[in-house]
Amino acid sequence: HFQRRGLQTYDPLVGAFVSVSSMSCFLWILSPFFIDYSWFSSKAVLIFLLSGLFFPAAAQVAQVFSIARAGPALTSAIGAFAPFFAAFPAILLLGEPWGFQLIIGMSLMTFGLILTTLGTKNLKRTWPLWVLLLPLGASFARGIIQPILKVGLSDIPSPYFATLILGSVSTFVLAFILILTKKTNLIFISRDGAKWFSISGIINAFGILSINYAIYLGGVVLAAPLAATAPIWALLFGFLIFKNEKLGLQQFIVAMFVVLGSILIVLQ
Repeated sequence: HFQRRGLQTYDPLVGAFVSVSSMSCFLWILSPFFIDYSWFSSKAVLIFLLSGLFFPAAAQVAQVFSIARAGPALTSAIGAFAPFFAAFPAILLLGEPWGFQLIIGMSLMTFGLILTTLGTKNLKRTWPLWVLLLPLGASFARGIIQPILKVGLSDIPSPYFATLILGSVSTFVLAFILILTKKTNLIFISRDGAKWFSISGIINAFGILSINYAIYLGGVVLAAPLAATAPIWALLFGFLIFKNEKLGLQQFIVAMFVVLGSILIVLQ
């Protein structure tokens, strides 16, 4: 919702840079209290550096261009498959536990999240099929990063340090993209846009930290599906706080699927 306000006066790609760089600055300011600087000499830091190329940088860029070409509805629908991109590598390569209850729970949640996009004209195709690679790439980047992080966290047990490296690398990646697209001059075009994206970056820092702590403490197959419930929270905040969303029968059905799926996953 803060990003929506920022987009009224800001370019999406510039907004992504401001958001991620604000997250990184916030984490660096607090880093003396949470990290051991000897971790920078560990081999595991390379895993976090590699991960930063995927998330949030690549995922954010792919999502921005996906929304521009295919629309927010389809981007959101395909984004619901991110838990599968995260869970299957964790099960196959990391040996995390799974069962039919997990698959059923993830399927219910995915169906519920896709249901949020049904009944909208935004799903009408007016673009070439290759555009599907954009939301699929964004979904893949968000999902595949989680088992990779799990490997790094087994050597450096600090979700904070992992998030710090992710944000820092992604800041440089997005800055490079801004230079290539010659949009660096747009950073200072709107104080209001910069303000809202900066706030969203700090909020996002807590969100990504929470996900990484969940991966470290509970595993990927638990964290990934629950992290995908963001559209539900956006809808609730829009209805209860920002007063720009309406709730109807479809939204309650969606919530039912997501909550039921979450319960099955947590209890499996």
